[in-house]
Amino acid sequence: MKELSERKRKILHAVVDLYISTGEPVSSADVQAKYLPDVSSATIRAELSALEALGYLDQPHTSAGRVPRKEAYKLYVGDLGDGNALTDAETAFIRRRFEEKLGEVGDITRQAAKIISDVTNYTSFLVTKSNPHVVIEEIKLISLKGNRALLLIVTDSGVLADKTIDVSEDMRGEYLETATHMLNKVFAGKEIGEFESLNFMEDIEMEMESYKDIFDEVIAIIKNYMNNHSDNVVVEGALKMLDYPEYNNVEDAKNFLSVISDEQSVSEIFGSQEDSIEFSVRIGKEDSGVDKCAIITAAYKVGDEVVGQAGVIGPERMDYKRVIGVLDYIKNTLNSILDNKKD
Repeated sequence: MKELSERKRKILHAVVDLYISTGEPVSSADVQAKYLPDVSSATIRAELSALEALGYLDQPHTSAGRVPRKEAYKLYVGDLGDGNALTDAETAFIRRRFEEKLGEVGDITRQAAKIISDVTNYTSFLVTKSNPHVVIEEIKLISLKGNRALLLIVTDSGVLADKTIDVSEDMRGEYLETATHMLNKVFAGKEIGEFESLNFMEDIEMEMESYKDIFDEVIAIIKNYMNNHSDNVVVEGALKMLDYPEYNNVEDAKNFLSVISDEQSVSEIFGSQEDSIEFSVRIGKEDSGVDKCAIITAAYKVGDEVVGQAGVIGPERMDYKRVIGVLDYIKNTLNSILDNKKD
């Protein structure tokens, strides 16, 4: 896209602001009255025509005003900078909502998603990432009465599982000691995510052939842990998108709801950006994967590690300033709460 003059940029920003607030095509008279009273209507009309020729605006009908295209929204978002602070009343409201429920992390993420949806009036989501980097530190087999043994798996995040297993009478004592040694030789110091590799599993099975029953118990526990700790997806305000005229069409509404109700699709769409990107803005189907939508996501962390994404999905004409301000405040709040929980 050609570099825009300062006046063209101001007019483009005015069109986007007005279209976000009204949803109606914007005329030169609208821009002049509310943003550029010192510029003639004829000059603004000429600039609007130039912006249309450059691919930033569309004119639905010959006599109608202009509406922004995806390129206009992208330029608008790129120019926002850091001026997206919330009002004192908004931050006070968000703080009160968090203080109402500071229980388990799952409760916090659901509460955060609800707050984002309530404050922005868009559909919100939180994707909490699974952690395949949990390291097994030690496996213990402790002999119990009645041909039973306690299988204990300890990781750098705490006890992954403790399970009582059956062992035959001739598999007690020295056998359990040897099995414990072999289990630690195979598993200790490795991340649980490594055990999804088929080749690695085959190598382990060969080494553990004499202790197959116990080996199978350990693998079952690890697989169960991985299955139960996949990406956790929370969606709030799914029906709020239907309040916007862009989604009055039945087919568009059905397509949107089918995507937002599928946890796997949500996880793939919203958790797909690189961890190094703190904020991501994706506009239009090519970028967001959802027709007529924009998606804004913010990464939240424990320490320096990204543990999830919070965000909003709304119409292309969503209030980007407000949404980015809310997500920035929520991101910082979650970072603080989760850091305190870790401590």
